[in-house]
Amino acid sequence: MDIILIRLGEISLKGANRGRFEDALKENIRNFLKKEGINFFGVRSASGRIFIDRPSRVPNLSKVLGIVSYSPAWEFVDIEEVKDFLRSREDIFKGARSFRITASRADKSYPLASPQIAKEVGTAVTGNFPIAVNLKEPEVNVGVEYIEGSFYVYFETIKGWGGLPVGISGKLVVLISGGIDSPVAAFLMMKRGARIIFLHFRRDPEIDKIPELYKILSSYAAGIGSELVVLDMKKINDFYEKIMEDPRIHRYMCVLCKHMMLKAAESLALKKGAMGIVTGDSLAQVASQTLENLKAQRYGLRLPVYSPLIGMDKVEIMKIARSIGTYEVSIKHREIPCPLHRHPTTKADLETFFRYNETVIKKLGYKPWEKILKEH
Repeated sequence: MDIILIRLGEISLKGANRGRFEDALKENIRNFLKKEGINFFGVRSASGRIFIDRPSRVPNLSKVLGIVSYSPAWEFVDIEEVKDFLRSREDIFKGARSFRITASRADKSYPLASPQIAKEVGTAVTGNFPIAVNLKEPEVNVGVEYIEGSFYVYFETIKGWGGLPVGISGKLVVLISGGIDSPVAAFLMMKRGARIIFLHFRRDPEIDKIPELYKILSSYAAGIGSELVVLDMKKINDFYEKIMEDPRIHRYMCVLCKHMMLKAAESLALKKGAMGIVTGDSLAQVASQTLENLKAQRYGLRLPVYSPLIGMDKVEIMKIARSIGTYEVSIKHREIPCPLHRHPTTKADLETFFRYNETVIKKLGYKPWEKILKEH
């Protein structure tokens, strides 16, 4: 292997801004390689591809968001070198019954079109090995790409997540719990180029999955510094106690608590220069996630709240969680149940919510989210 050939997706469609996105992705790739201890000669781009020159080993580039796929490849200056190389690859073709050459030509000035390149190269293979061409279901698929004066040959294509490079879209604060949903929400916003500040309200110090979830999610950040802020729920016990003193407010406890968390997240976001808040809400999945309750929880916020899972069901969310590596961590310990009313309201009335919220603040003598962040 001489090189790693990297393919882009929507970055290639960014028009006049494409260079900025490519530069951000190249920088993320460099940071990732250094973090992984992989030596390399350089990272460059050409004709909608990015190349890592002479890496010491093949890294797991699926961890770098913005990459659609990548291939360990060999570089040659002319087609005769490609033919000689394939004739020498007994390890690839011996024993195989069928193969296919998939050729492409980014530089149209090259005299042979893609089908002609495939035919020439394929003839060299069939002339040297007892193997047949099969375009539909080949045992061996050989890629040959001609880009800016060089041929690149590869035998495998490894899929990435695509999306945009982390950091290109600005900062967001994510409310993260130890459950399944919020880590997936964080990942999906990272995939859209967001740099994440994680905010966790810790209820059970004995069962703390957040450092492990944070480590997994940070592995997709390609060296872009993320941050974890942990607030102890013990510091707001008086918030709960004041609510529980009034039985009329019991059913609104869940909505009031989530509103407090969102206000704390907003204060943190404004402090850190973030442009919004991310939650793991999925519409109607639990009592706090009905349209009425979501509306009440977000009442009076100055920053937007993004909920990338809002239209997904639990099966879809779990599938992503498994694929990014957070699922097993999220389910391995059962946390202390949240001390909510057994029958929380599912249709919070905004006027009633506002009145109860003001009542709680008046009883406390302060706004709970401001106190929490000051103590942090």
